[in-house]
Amino acid sequence: MDEVTEYSGDYIDACRWRIEAEVAAFDLLRGQAPGDGSMDAAIQNIEDEYFVAVASQLEGMFADRSRDAEGDSPGPLHEMRAVVEALNGNGGRFSPPEGAGLDADTTVLGLDPGEPIMLDRDSFQMLSDAFFDALEETYGEPS
Repeated sequence: MDEVTEYSGDYIDACRWRIEAEVAAFDLLRGQAPGDGSMDAAIQNIEDEYFVAVASQLEGMFADRSRDAEGDSPGPLHEMRAVVEALNGNGGRFSPPEGAGLDADTTVLGLDPGEPIMLDRDSFQMLSDAFFDALEETYGEPS
């Protein structure tokens, strides 16, 4: 498949809406739990797995993006890819490519290589927002 160097604003908006709907669905589920704490552990278990799946879905929506267009400086586009790869294949430990410059000072999630990734609702939201902003800046069609 050819690498994509530009996405339409409509496609980016549709993907953003879909991810926001996924977050809203989780919020609805959490809001339906009884307030007595009896479901807290179950909701936490769901959250841990749910946002790994949503992050994988988001990365997949733009997996064909050109790596050259991202440049060499670390950023949310590089971070999302490294986070998803680590969650799906490195036991959940942050393992960016050597020389990528992704560490606690340059990542949205404040991760150093080797640290476990805890992708809860709030951390996913932060990374997702930064990812979409960087995506629009780097790959969005000119207006």
